[in-house]
Amino acid sequence: MEREFKEIVGVLKEAKRRKYIHDFALTGALALSALTQPRATRDIDFIISVEKDRIPFFVEWLKSTKEYKLTKHHIGRRKDRIKDLVEVPLGSTWADMIVAYHEIEKEAVSTGITASAYKNLKIKVVRPEYLIVLKLLAGSPQDFIDGAHLWNEKIDRKLVRKMAEELYIDSKLKKLEATAKRF
Repeated sequence: MEREFKEIVGVLKEAKRRKYIHDFALTGALALSALTQPRATRDIDFIISVEKDRIPFFVEWLKSTKEYKLTKHHIGRRKDRIKDLVEVPLGSTWADMIVAYHEIEKEAVSTGITASAYKNLKIKVVRPEYLIVLKLLAGSPQDFIDGAHLWNEKIDRKLVRKMAEELYIDSKLKKLEATAKRF
């Protein structure tokens, strides 16, 4: 997966240089691995900052290359948390590029920190505080476990509590805190 990861990061940097996207940050299991402890995953997750009307241009640019011609743009329903997702097959894995739609996602990209996901490859990664909140919003059992591991790191818990309260997910945060005590 390391080869595919380096390849897609290069593609995203080129997309940013060409102004197809504004910015991007690693999220999901690989972000967790870069910030705290390694976790197995089948895919590579990014949050990308892009204007809604630029998404088709970005997708077509990806599809124009032989390697990424199977790229798909999934449009969520109104009630779905993720409104736009660009899925890029990468050999034996794939990259999910979540389009930053909600303010919290936009902040997660803009406030990202530099970390190493693989040796000798520095990349912008969603800050642990934002990753916890994004995990709470997703809400799967694995997301709570991931968030609990991050909660036990040196993080700005006050910021996490503030964001959870603003997003009305403070009850989910309490559940995550209880999970974190078991580790």
